[in-house]
Amino acid sequence: MTISMSSQVPEAVYVVLHMSNGPSTADVAAGTRAIVEAGDPPFRLTEGIWMERFDKELGKKIETACSPAQYNISDVGHDRHLYAFVRKVPSGEKSKYEGMSLLAGLIALSRLVHPTSTGDRYCARIFKYGDPNSIIEAVRFFGVSPDVSLIDGRSDWLSAADGQTLLKLVPWLTGNMHRRVHHAYWNHESAMRSYYLDVKWTLVVSAFEALMNTQKDYVALQFRDRVKQLADHFRISMTVDELKKAYELRSGLVHSQKFLFELETVLPKQDHVPLYGRLETLLRKTLLECLLDVKFGACFQDASSVDSRWPVNFPAPKKGALKKHK
Repeated sequence: MTISMSSQVPEAVYVVLHMSNGPSTADVAAGTRAIVEAGDPPFRLTEGIWMERFDKELGKKIETACSPAQYNISDVGHDRHLYAFVRKVPSGEKSKYEGMSLLAGLIALSRLVHPTSTGDRYCARIFKYGDPNSIIEAVRFFGVSPDVSLIDGRSDWLSAADGQTLLKLVPWLTGNMHRRVHHAYWNHESAMRSYYLDVKWTLVVSAFEALMNTQKDYVALQFRDRVKQLADHFRISMTVDELKKAYELRSGLVHSQKFLFELETVLPKQDHVPLYGRLETLLRKTLLECLLDVKFGACFQDASSVDSRWPVNFPAPKKGALKKHK
């Protein structure tokens, strides 16, 4: 269904701009394209939510509305948005900007398909969508980072192929995830919105713990063994020694013993980002598979499900031994 701004009765919508350069010349030559481009009809996700590329004048107006006021600078220089997420403002909102939550949830789900930097700096409400003279109000959020920090920002956009996968995730906007999956999903989004690798590291390791720990004892062993099984399942290179070091780094950070740059004796500094990147990718692939495949998601339904699908050979208990972090 094509949405034409000129033929619509003006209505209020929420918009979130994605600011990126889009596919490179090489990407385009290889047949890759953004999820929606200039001249394309909007890409509909639900009855009231879609994605589109605005014309450059509307893009500039939204950017102007969301940019901080400057002295002696009257306008945004040029349109920088690649595409936008759009939602009709639902009738009867009980609180201001309540309708933004579903749009934010969709963007978080899209990051499981492919990580992008779509954040909250360019969120707005267009009072009369389709009216070139409409009031545009910036939507401000507090208590959460407005930015998303990527480990690798070279492909910071959703492709047309990603759009087809995203459509399959739409039911989860109102669906109930398994508690373990939901907790790990929350940690994933929190890690994406954190700038410091120290914070990202603890959140991603905690996400795996939320998914896979079933006993209070031998938590490091559970992390090593079960994350290794996940890595093998998704064919992501990860050794037991690397996972041991990843957990040692997590423990040093969580207990505020040192900053990450001070933990080079555990893992050389030049290896921090590559190892973290693989952990984040593995978490993303795991969560996406949980939401796309009901049977796979059920492997994390509860402790017994985890123990059955991802077994760990626990040492025989020794009287008086401290086992919690072995």
